[in-house]
Amino acid sequence: MTKAAVLLIGGIDPQGCAGIMADSQTVSAHGCHPVPLITCLTQQTQEGLTDLGALDADQFMGQYQSAVADFNIAAIKVGLIPNLDIAQVVLAILKQHNVPVIWDPVLACTSGGVLVSSEVQTYLLEQLLPEITLLTPNTVELSQLTQQDDQIEASQYLLSTGLNGCLVKGGHVDSKWATDYFIDHSHSFYCYAYKQAKNVRGTGCVLAASIASNMAMNHDIRDAIVLAKAYLTRGIREAKKIGPYSTIAHSSDNFDLQDMPKLAYAKAFVGQQFNFPSCPQRLGIYPVVDSSDWIKKLTGEGIKTIQLRIKNATEEQKHSEIQQAINYCDDSIALFVNDYWKIAIEHQAYGIHLGQEDLHDAKLIEIEQAGLRLGVSTHSYWELARALAINPSYIALGPVFETTSKIMPWTPQGVERVKQWSRLLGDAYPLVAIGGINQDRAEQLHKTGVGSVAMISAITEAEDYRKTTQGLLSLWNSVN
Repeated sequence: MTKAAVLLIGGIDPQGCAGIMADSQTVSAHGCHPVPLITCLTQQTQEGLTDLGALDADQFMGQYQSAVADFNIAAIKVGLIPNLDIAQVVLAILKQHNVPVIWDPVLACTSGGVLVSSEVQTYLLEQLLPEITLLTPNTVELSQLTQQDDQIEASQYLLSTGLNGCLVKGGHVDSKWATDYFIDHSHSFYCYAYKQAKNVRGTGCVLAASIASNMAMNHDIRDAIVLAKAYLTRGIREAKKIGPYSTIAHSSDNFDLQDMPKLAYAKAFVGQQFNFPSCPQRLGIYPVVDSSDWIKKLTGEGIKTIQLRIKNATEEQKHSEIQQAINYCDDSIALFVNDYWKIAIEHQAYGIHLGQEDLHDAKLIEIEQAGLRLGVSTHSYWELARALAINPSYIALGPVFETTSKIMPWTPQGVERVKQWSRLLGDAYPLVAIGGINQDRAEQLHKTGVGSVAMISAITEAEDYRKTTQGLLSLWNSVN
């Protein structure tokens, strides 16, 4: 495969902890090719930034022409823009590329010193913002750019002036959580992780460069943010001390579950903890059916995990079907009710399964207090981060393959993604693979080590559901 090239526009940190050096290391660790474009040769130490050292605009443009002469640029990360001349050239460059642009608006060194002038800041706000896919200011930079202290109002103001998306970094806020706030014209959420007690240089550069790299590899912006947060968290956790700082540990290795951030849709929910009962680590063959009759038939064939998904039913029918399904299940059978959590609680079902959209409305605290297990659907890394914040009993990943059971806006995950998530979640959460799974595909997934596969039509539309069910059970009970 051809490496994606990421254009990096920013300054040189003479101590090698931030700026273009950190950007390049980050991009390389993501398997992309860094294309560095230097705006300035700064002078800075732990005492602060003493000189911006801006390049001549003609030099800068000549450097750009050489940088892109032999590469197709897949994404751009912008950092320190020292003066108006360079700012105008940067704008001209961005207009040449129809790719994601991540701008980390470095206005000063974290430790203080020389500031980017107000004239440059005004120009950047008025001219550059419409070209930006994602702005990544910290809370101080956001306030400096907008003259507003409320991060939601300040971010919304920037969107109203032409910006496409904003990620406000909260690592400097006094809290046990390093919480970042994301907003664009369609979505908003808080992405958070435990704050680590380390004085690490270059975190803003690394986060923005990681987002750019992930978007260069065609990740959705929300996935790119979550993956970048995980990369940064791991980099800080493994950071090594050098001089007065610690420096980010760059690595192309897979990150661990402890590095994955969590996601909430309201600030009040950041850090909220749930404790749902556990499930068996391997839930096995997991049919999803639409009637209690199917519950009776399949549990009679030895199925131990099953989901009742009823659609287009009256309240009376929902109650009747769920109660009947529960009556068909003894204590050895895990019956999950899809969506209708209130009825499931009332009839004391084994568990509930909720889609991401249902998490907005369900009262999770009531489900937890009722002692029911909770399974959650995920289709992406940002939805995984949302699930991790809830701490469910199991996590479902789909669609693994193309499916005709329902209209899905998601690209199929594929067997390799199931393998990655099985490793990532380990013993912490049972993983259920779902979507387009039949006997042959179940055999492929069995080899990944995933503990469960869910299916609908493979069983309910089979010519001989008993033969199909027994074949799947035999497969799943076999040793890898």
